[in-house]
Amino acid sequence: MEACKTVSACTAGAAEATHVFDILGYSKLRGMGNKPESYIRSGIFAVGGYEWAIRFYPDGNGKESQDYISVYVELLSKSTKVRASCDLKLMDHCTGLSSSMHKTEPRIFNSGDVTAFAPQTSEFQRRSDIEGSSYLKGDHLKIECIVTVFDKPHVTDTRPGLCKIGMPPSDMTEHVGRLLEDKEGFDVSFIVGGETIEAHRLVLAMRSPVLKAELYGPVREARPGQCITIKDMQPGPCSISSIPILCLVARMRIPR
Repeated sequence: MEACKTVSACTAGAAEATHVFDILGYSKLRGMGNKPESYIRSGIFAVGGYEWAIRFYPDGNGKESQDYISVYVELLSKSTKVRASCDLKLMDHCTGLSSSMHKTEPRIFNSGDVTAFAPQTSEFQRRSDIEGSSYLKGDHLKIECIVTVFDKPHVTDTRPGLCKIGMPPSDMTEHVGRLLEDKEGFDVSFIVGGETIEAHRLVLAMRSPVLKAELYGPVREARPGQCITIKDMQPGPCSISSIPILCLVARMRIPR
């Protein structure tokens, strides 16, 4: 029974970019207040055809975050929705490595509401932790933002797959036996006690390593259609029953 299947595939692409926002003179930015408009915006950068920026609130965004600095990535493109993720990091000035502070998993950013910003918290890092760490050195704070924009998944057209065909039970033995009975395709013959016994080279080679070497090996004695004489052996009552005699040849050396 033939079992067929069809195949289609989905591929998902993405665009990713990193923007670094250098805050030079960090202490001079203190005292701006924690109102929603009390922020500094980075330069605009593009990812996946959309415009983005980083917002930095030195005194936090709102009274509840007055002991924190607030940092956001913002979707600036107007009237748009995009599926994206972002990772906001701070660079350690001693090691030169950046550590993730807030990571936003893939979601929809909508420029028309608060989902245009990530993360959805104003408590980015406690100010006392930043000011007493190697993230702030020489009044220099470095914010790194990685934005990934995901393309709309592309699905290919359906195409035929591989068909699984059920295999019938093996009846090779029956077919080989029928080949001998019908006396078809003989390509080697042996003379045993004056009687000619015909056979198939391939069948003999499968049954006997010695005959395989003689018939197919580099020093083979028999060529297709050649007649080989076997001495000191007598055939059976008929040609077909004499075939087992040929199996005994496996223990003999065919005369050169």
